[in-house]
Amino acid sequence: MATRSVIAKLDSKSKRIAAVYCHNDGYLEHVGTVLDSHYQDESKLDELLKHGDVSSLGENIGEKVDFGDLEVIHKNKQCVFYSRDRDEKSERRKPITLQDDIALVEFADEACDAQFIYLYAYKAWYVYDFKAPYLFKELDDVLQKVYGS
Repeated sequence: MATRSVIAKLDSKSKRIAAVYCHNDGYLEHVGTVLDSHYQDESKLDELLKHGDVSSLGENIGEKVDFGDLEVIHKNKQCVFYSRDRDEKSERRKPITLQDDIALVEFADEACDAQFIYLYAYKAWYVYDFKAPYLFKELDDVLQKVYGS
């Protein structure tokens, strides 16, 4: 069973939020850690979001790969996207733009059945855990509590 999540970014000018669904490994120990360690650069995050929904998040955006070629995917530590790597071109696989954080939480819950939301805003990552809802927490703080480092 997948741990679903949503990866999002607040546009500081328009205050709108770009978001994509991430199907696998959405828990803090994977998606949270990878985002915190490898997606602090806004241009890299923008590239990630541009590709749309993610099957699995990697340290690198990577290149088009056979969706099922796990050996290459793991070797390259790369993302796997539904649109790029599985050729799913439907509108539902593209990034979505949302009005605010309330719309983001509704999208993550209702459309994605996500367990976590990761939101990049004001040059920092935040996490929303549906087990402890109604509060975005700084991802660094949450990871520090989990790992004690």
